[in-house]
Formats: sequence, C-alpha cells, structure tokens
Amino acid sequence: MNPTNITKLIIASSLILSPTLLIAAEPNVPTEPPYIVLSDNLDEPNGYGFCIDTYGPGQSELMQTHSCKPKGPEGSPRDYSGHDVRFEYNSETNKIQSYAFEGLCMQGLLAKGKSELALLECSDAKHQGFAYEEKDQTFRLKADTSYCLAVTSVTQEAGPWVKRPLELIQCNEAEAKLTQWTVVSL
Repeated sequence: MNPTNITKLIIASSLILSPTLLIAAEPNVPTEPPYIVLSDNLDEPNGYGFCIDTYGPGQSELMQTHSCKPKGPEGSPRDYSGHDVRFEYNSETNKIQSYAFEGLCMQGLLAKGKSELALLECSDAKHQGFAYEEKDQTFRLKADTSYCLAVTSVTQEAGPWVKRPLELIQCNEAEAKLTQWTVVSL
C-alpha cells in the first residue's frame, strides 16, 4: 500500500471511530423555553450551554451569556430571578426580548473599537433590530448586517456557573462557533 492510501485509510478510520471530532458539542439546556443559546457548548462545564442573560442576578441593563439555568420552582412568577436567561426572538419586530422582564429588549451600543449589549425599554431604536439568519444561525444587527452577535473567546467564573461577555463583531472576522445561536420558542 502506498503512503497516500495509508494516510487516507488512517483519516477514514479516525472519522468512523470518532465522528464527534467534526461535530460541535450541542448543549443540553435545562432552561424552560423560551431561550436563546449558543449552538456549541464550548467549555461550559455542566454541558448546559451559554444562554443570553442579564449581567448579575435578576434584572440588569447590561447583558452577557451565562450557563443556562435549571427550571425555576413550579409556579414561579415570570420575573423570578432565575428566569433572567429566558429570552425570545420576535421575527416580526426583529427584536430579542426578555421573557422575565416584559417590555425590555436587547440593544447594541457601539463605539469605535468597542461594543456592549444592553437590556433597555423596547423601542424603535435602530440598534434594537436583529435579523436571525437560520442558514448560518447568526443574529445580525439590522442597521448594519456586517455586525454579528457573538460571545468572546474567554470563559469566566460566575459563582457556581460560568459566563462569557457578549459583543457585536464584524461577521467576517468572527469564529463561527462564537456567533451561532439556537432559538427555542415557547
């Protein structure tokens, strides 16, 4: 057998024996819908994935991603602090809305070389519009579709959980696994 055929045999065997090398690890999300989760679990240690979240416990104006949280107690109110990872996408208005904190939407805040995501009163603000592209699983800023919603590459401790900051980044400069989202509706 020539070296080229041996190499092909080794590659084919490794793909058959370990096909997960090509497939991203999907998170096993314990959160009650609706939620928006990064499609790849990355390094979330519980396998729960990274859900869009408010910064800190409960309601906050700043946003991040956080380990998706287990379901709240039966009958817990909509604004229960554990529901702060529950967000929904409205394709008619192109808004990412908080489930727990009604009337609040994600808004991009852009400055040269920096971006933040905030949870503000839903409005016609141009940076509250996000188009979800099912083909590549990205959220693109409607005001400038060259920007994608992404997580940073660094995971940080957050008590017993982990978190990653959110950012708006040029889509063509972003690593795909940091910009791909799964939307789970009610």
